[in-house]
Amino acid sequence: MFHEPRSMLFVSGEKPDRFAKALAAGADLVCIDLEDAVHPAHKSEARREALAFAAQRGRSQEAARLALRLNGLRTREGLADVMALIESGAVLDCLVLPKVEHAQDLSLIHCWAPDSFRSLVALVETPLGVENAAAMAAAARNGAPKLAALMLGGADLSVELGAAFDWDGLLSARGRLVNAARSAGLQAWDVPHLDLDDLPALAAETRAVRRLGFTCKAAIHPRQISTIHSAFEPDPAEVVWARALLDANATRESTAMAAGAFLFQGKMVDAPVLMKARRIVQIADDATKAGDPPALNA
Repeated sequence: MFHEPRSMLFVSGEKPDRFAKALAAGADLVCIDLEDAVHPAHKSEARREALAFAAQRGRSQEAARLALRLNGLRTREGLADVMALIESGAVLDCLVLPKVEHAQDLSLIHCWAPDSFRSLVALVETPLGVENAAAMAAAARNGAPKLAALMLGGADLSVELGAAFDWDGLLSARGRLVNAARSAGLQAWDVPHLDLDDLPALAAETRAVRRLGFTCKAAIHPRQISTIHSAFEPDPAEVVWARALLDANATRESTAMAAGAFLFQGKMVDAPVLMKARRIVQIADDATKAGDPPALNA
């Protein structure tokens, strides 16, 4: 299981010349896409190029920050992806499975290719997927132990719902996905922002999903990465508050009269508030590590 990334950059499987460039763009995770970003006539070639690149990186012992989005497991192309992945010997940090609607899909990939990936992300992009999100998340404890995150697939979902692909149209699905993911201790990842020229809107949307509980936002262009990372950083005032609270708590716990809850700056503080402060400080400290994105671990 890997630590929480803030960003995942998609790169089309049709563009092998961009694979290495994408990995150098500063995203915490790069996902080569064999599904929506590849024309049906080019699936076989994209599959060969992506898996050859992934296998070569594994042999060269480079720092692994690579994901692969397969075609749906219930499709012919998805089956071909799985067979080719097994035969390639590549080991991905993460497999992203599209249009997952049933927990059984997650168990199947664990059975078929247990040694081909370190973590798994379920892309939820249909109404049935949203309905079954909690059951899919629970698969992390029963049949899919490498499941790390649920990810919102907003474009496909909005079409099937007949909803707008915007904040209001996807708000209900976002809330349900976060709740399902967190109920099983999983991460929640958000859909890309499609307007490449509106970075302020990207920043606002990323801050909004962070407030909902999302920990990662996908990107479709390198220029989006720094905006996403900045938006996931706590506000400076939050960091000052969190550090002061933890200092006050450390002083309090050093005394013989320490109690469970206490007042800080006129407000009651208990265990959940302290947990929030520790998380804010940890995120802030991670962000200050120059050129060092959150690590991806097996």
